[in-house]
Amino acid sequence: MPVWLPIIATAAALAAPNLVLISLDTTRADALSCYGTVPGFGDNHPPVTPNIDAIAAEGLRFEHFFANAPTTLSSHATMHTGLDPHGHAVVRNGFPLGPEHHTLAQRLQAEGYDTVAVLGSAALESAMGLDRGFRIYDDDVAELLGLTYQDRAEGVVDRTLRQIDARTDEKPLFLFVHMYDAHTPYEAPEPFRDQFTDPDYVGIWRDSSLKYKPLIEQVKDGQADVADVQFVAGRYVGEIGYVDSQVGRLVDALAKRGLFENTLLVVTADHGENLTDFPFFAYSHGSDVGFGAMHIPLVMRGYGLPIAQRAVVKRQAAMSGLATTLEAALGLEPSLPGHGFWDLIRPGPVWDEDGWPERATRPAYLEATRPRSLEPETGWNNLIYFRGVWSGGWGVFGAPVYSLDYDFYEQVTDRNVDILPVLKSQIARWDAKVPGRQEADDAPATKRALQALGYLDPD
Repeated sequence: MPVWLPIIATAAALAAPNLVLISLDTTRADALSCYGTVPGFGDNHPPVTPNIDAIAAEGLRFEHFFANAPTTLSSHATMHTGLDPHGHAVVRNGFPLGPEHHTLAQRLQAEGYDTVAVLGSAALESAMGLDRGFRIYDDDVAELLGLTYQDRAEGVVDRTLRQIDARTDEKPLFLFVHMYDAHTPYEAPEPFRDQFTDPDYVGIWRDSSLKYKPLIEQVKDGQADVADVQFVAGRYVGEIGYVDSQVGRLVDALAKRGLFENTLLVVTADHGENLTDFPFFAYSHGSDVGFGAMHIPLVMRGYGLPIAQRAVVKRQAAMSGLATTLEAALGLEPSLPGHGFWDLIRPGPVWDEDGWPERATRPAYLEATRPRSLEPETGWNNLIYFRGVWSGGWGVFGAPVYSLDYDFYEQVTDRNVDILPVLKSQIARWDAKVPGRQEADDAPATKRALQALGYLDPD
C-alpha cells in the first residue's frame, strides 16, 4: 500500500514545478532490477539499476505499464501527444508527426516553461516534428552505429548539463532527455559490457563484431545453446546497467544545481526488447507486440510535489495516458488526449485494484509498426501487422493477414479463455478508427545513414 507522507509547503513548492522526463530506449521493464526479475537471471540477480531502483524506492513504480508502439518515433509521438498510433498516424521511424497534433512541450511552453530536449538518436531528429514547443532541441548526434546516428548516454548527459548551465532565466523547466544505448549489438562501454555475463563463457558471441542472425535462427528452431542465450542476455543487461549509471550521474548533477527542490522526475522507456521470449522475433522490436517488447518501466518521484511516495501501482496504464497525467501532476488543467491516470499517483487513498470487467480497467492498445516491405498499397500501413490489447490483466494479440507457424491468440492467459471474445472485440473496435495510409518519408539522418552504408546513392 502507498505511504502518504506530509507535504511541507516552501517558497519553491509554491512556484510552478519543474518536470524532468527521461526516456530509456529499448528498455523492457524486467531489465530494471526494481521489477524483480532480470533476463538471464530470473529472481536471483545482481543490482543492475541501483540508481533507478533508488528513485522507485522513494517514489512510485508502475508494475503494469505498456507502450502503445514498439518503435522509437511512434512511441515517442505517443509519449508527447497522448495519442496512440491510430491517433497520431506515425507509422514508425522516419514518418514525421503531423503539424495538426499538439505536444506536451507546446502546452508547457505556453504556460511559461523553459523547454529543453536532448536526444540520443537521430530517430527523433527535429525533422520528425517532436521539436515543436522546445526552445532547445539538441539532436546533435554524430556517431553512426548500425543504421542510426546516435550518441552514447554519457555524451547525452554531457550535452544536457551544458544546456542547463547555459540557461539565463528563472522559468520553470521542462527537460526531456533520451538515451538510446540499449539497442543491438549490446556493446556497453567497460566495465558494463561483461559485468552481467558468465566470465567462463567461451562461445563465439564474446566477439562483439558478430551479427546475431545465426543465433536468431537457432532460437527460432529451438536449437540455441543455453549458454549463448544467457551470455547475449547479459550483454543486453550490461547496456541497461550502463544507462542507469548515467541516469544517476544526471540526477546527481541536476540536484547539485538546485533543480530538485520542486520537481517531478519521471523515468520510462519507449518500448522494450524481445530477447528469446518470442522466438520468431528474437533480439528485436518493432515487428511484434509481445510482452518483452511492450511491457516497459514507469518510475516517478516528486521532490516537493504532492504525489504518492514509496508506492507500487498495481493497476494497468499505458503510454497514451502519460502526457495528460503529467499535466495534472504539474497542477495544470489537462488539455491533451489520452486516458490519464492522475488518480493513481495523486495524494490520498487510491483504489488500486483491477476488478475488470466489472470495474473497467484502462486498456492498452498495441500496434506493431514495421517491417515496411509487406505494406499494402492502400489502407493504414500497420493494419496487416500485429495489434493487441492488454486489459484487466489479460492480453491478446491480433493476428496479421499473413500466416506464421503460431496462433497468436493463444497468448491470452489460460486463467480465463472465455475473456478472449471480449478482447478480440476491443481490438476490432480500435481498428475501426484507423487513419489513412501514410506515404514513406525517411528522415534526413536516416537517408544519410543509408548513404554512408552504401544502401542509397548520394543526392
